[in-house]
Amino acid sequence: MRGGEGLFMGKRFFATTVALMLMMTACTTVPFVSTELIPTTPRSAAELSGALWNSGGGNLMIRQSALFEFEGARVPIAGIMKLDLAGKGARLVGMNDMGVKLFDISVDATSSRANFIIPDLASYPGFPEAVATSVRRMFLTPEPSPDDTVERSATTYLLTRKSGDGATIRFTLGGAGVQLLEKSWQGVAESWRVRYYQYQQHQELFFPGGILLEDKRAGYRLTLWIESVDTSDE
Repeated sequence: MRGGEGLFMGKRFFATTVALMLMMTACTTVPFVSTELIPTTPRSAAELSGALWNSGGGNLMIRQSALFEFEGARVPIAGIMKLDLAGKGARLVGMNDMGVKLFDISVDATSSRANFIIPDLASYPGFPEAVATSVRRMFLTPEPSPDDTVERSATTYLLTRKSGDGATIRFTLGGAGVQLLEKSWQGVAESWRVRYYQYQQHQELFFPGGILLEDKRAGYRLTLWIESVDTSDE
């Protein structure tokens, strides 16, 4: 594994990050700054969906910190994830602030595999599936499509479509780089949304500094702080 130039370098050690996460999320507030919006111009769904940060190829190594809140558990995690942009897959290794591995989970667009999980976390029913589902929703699927319906407001674009089971899928885009700000799924089986914050730019690549997933039906919340992003040739 060989990393390229880091796009975002966090200034906090993981132990400090974990302490800050616990304080900032105590009142379920959003610990990120919203993207500054700018006036929109006419764009098609194909233009909007083809210009997002994860629409290309290659692999990224993402160093991140997270707070996972699920069925009464509040689990702070430091993680490293390999994201395959072209193959739409990811492998996430989670650690505690002492560097002890908590889990190792592989995810693609339709399935997941727990390669390793410590017994304490395995005792929470559905924990590995919830982590895998969170990774899939945040980074893999669903994604904006050239066939989506587009509604343009003064400062944002809303792309909408229906899933096969009749659920409504929405994507809100905006900001200087016209990046994904929010995605949501509302239907009988699922009800959740993901919000993206604090995009930064390196050359032509944008990447969010913070991501927040809330699944009201399943009852969990995942707050993710991106510490660094590097390219990988593996």
